[in-house]
Amino acid sequence: MLAFFVFAQAAALRGSGQSAADAAALAAVREARDNLYEEFLAAAGEDGVDLAEIIAGDSFAVGSACGEAQRLAARNGATLAECSPLSGRLGYTVFVETGSEVNQTVIPGVGGQRARAEATAVMESLCDIREGEADDDFPELSCDGESWWLDPDEEVTGIEPRDLFGIRLED
Repeated sequence: MLAFFVFAQAAALRGSGQSAADAAALAAVREARDNLYEEFLAAAGEDGVDLAEIIAGDSFAVGSACGEAQRLAARNGATLAECSPLSGRLGYTVFVETGSEVNQTVIPGVGGQRARAEATAVMESLCDIREGEADDDFPELSCDGESWWLDPDEEVTGIEPRDLFGIRLED
């Protein structure tokens, strides 16, 4: 009976660790996405800025992303052990360790163990930028069936970060 209790306790701890890792990875990518969104809004009215580079995520990795991952890990009772941007793709991988541990038991070596978990979240651009055909045409932003014409003299409205970029956990 004690073995089943220890197994259940360890499984619950592992589950909470995985939830903390998932939340931390998503938080890191969301922070980087929001940074790109702000960059997009600032650049939409500027001449000579390649909006397609922003939409492609060229400046995806930001210093505050792992700080946001740490904040979410802590809110879920874990410590961020590692956080790094993916190579060649838009995303972050995080490793966390739970703050809680398995209670001391009659099973040797089990007591005091903490759960460790890993999660990867990725971001995908949902949009394309098409330049106007004539010099006085505005560029068109096309995102999953929605279109916006970007007038450099007007503030960009009606576009949310989730309209530009999708975020998901990777298995």
